[in-house]
Amino acid sequence: MQKTTKIAAPRAKVWAVLADFPAIATWAPNVDHSTAATDARDGIGAVRRVQVGRITLMETVVDWQPRELLSYTVEGLPPIAGSIVTTWRLEDGDGTTKTTVTTTVFSRPNPVSRFIGRALSRQLGRAAKQMLGGLAARVEEGTAT
Repeated sequence: MQKTTKIAAPRAKVWAVLADFPAIATWAPNVDHSTAATDARDGIGAVRRVQVGRITLMETVVDWQPRELLSYTVEGLPPIAGSIVTTWRLEDGDGTTKTTVTTTVFSRPNPVSRFIGRALSRQLGRAAKQMLGGLAARVEEGTAT
């Protein structure tokens, strides 16, 4: 699942919000609470704890390329869901920053897991759209959710 938007701000400004890894709850409307779970608050190996309703997720940075790419694993869903990786990519546009979020669900090789993976992908697609909207609002208007 992949969603893209253009944010009316330079890439450095968009990155500054994404790079404050533990603070996702300040701009993502679908995140109730977030906090750092390691001493490292950014870079590869940083971990944040995210609360979405009654679900607690641990997200660990696996790729960190300042002003270009942030990728993290998502843990905390039932094992039948498989594994999840979310990647944010920033590209310069015509006075904007093209911002793409891709969430990949790696389902286990059985019919039930694949079915759950497809359903989860749809749900994560809706969540990505909300996150992109919240990020754009935070960067362009300086608002928090």
